[in-house]
Amino acid sequence: MNLPFYGKKDLSAVIQMTDAIEAMKDAFIALSNGTAVVPHRINLQLEDKDALNLSMPAYIKGGLYNTIKVVNVHFNNPKKGLPLINGLILVMDSEKGSPLAIIDGKSVTSLRTGAASGLATDLLSNKDSKCAFIFGTGVQAKSQLEAICCVRDFSSIFIVGNSEEKTKNFCSEYNDIVQPGTVDNLKEADVICTATTSEEPLFNIENIRPGVHINAVGAHRPNTRELDTSVIQASKIYIDELSSSKIEAGDIIIPVNEGKYTWDKIEGELGDLIDEKLTGRTNPSEITLFNSIGNAVQDLIIASIVVEKKLKL
Repeated sequence: MNLPFYGKKDLSAVIQMTDAIEAMKDAFIALSNGTAVVPHRINLQLEDKDALNLSMPAYIKGGLYNTIKVVNVHFNNPKKGLPLINGLILVMDSEKGSPLAIIDGKSVTSLRTGAASGLATDLLSNKDSKCAFIFGTGVQAKSQLEAICCVRDFSSIFIVGNSEEKTKNFCSEYNDIVQPGTVDNLKEADVICTATTSEEPLFNIENIRPGVHINAVGAHRPNTRELDTSVIQASKIYIDELSSSKIEAGDIIIPVNEGKYTWDKIEGELGDLIDEKLTGRTNPSEITLFNSIGNAVQDLIIASIVVEKKLKL
């Protein structure tokens, strides 16, 4: 059996970030209205390698395809100049059961994670947002930058990585509005994205100003987080899926376990906001937060678009 393999160039040829942002609406609505069939992902700890292996199947009722994504996350890889995430997505015909294609999981993960933040930024940030701040200098940070720039017209974007060299190298790939920053610049930010492997909070409520929107996408283990408890307490929070967040979203789990936050304070799932079952920002001074651990239905939606367009070429 020779299945076609679609990599980063294939994805770029058939789907742009603006398309992916629009596609995420269908993904999150399916997740919230129950038409998505997405078991909790299998999390295989590779403790001696400081790594995780994740297996994530997905299907949307009535759909043409079902997928399974298998990913390795090696937390020490960036220090070695290697990708944090490696993985593959197998796409199958849901009617006949036959395998159709294999897609580079790293590229899909980057695209759909950025697209989700772009969608959340469009829905929740103030329309006149001009300044962004991104924690991270990896593939995910690039995707976050691209996505938020699709929905807001920023005049300045500050970057902070885990080294001065990485931060400068990252910024050099963009025009002058993208520049190295410090925590002091957080006070200027209208939109903040956290795309790191940090196990400890990157900032607290005193570092940010009223009205900011935050996309937190880096933490997906119950004992790690990017956000301080004070930020969680002060924010109007939206998530991708409640049941999986209760298992993996350390940004929220840790404050809950500390007795300083409760799950019933969360506004709800992003899909219900898209479907207008929830209200979003109600005034310019609210702090809004999209806390995402990612979901396999996002991979399914992107993979389906890629397969359909490639098969027609």
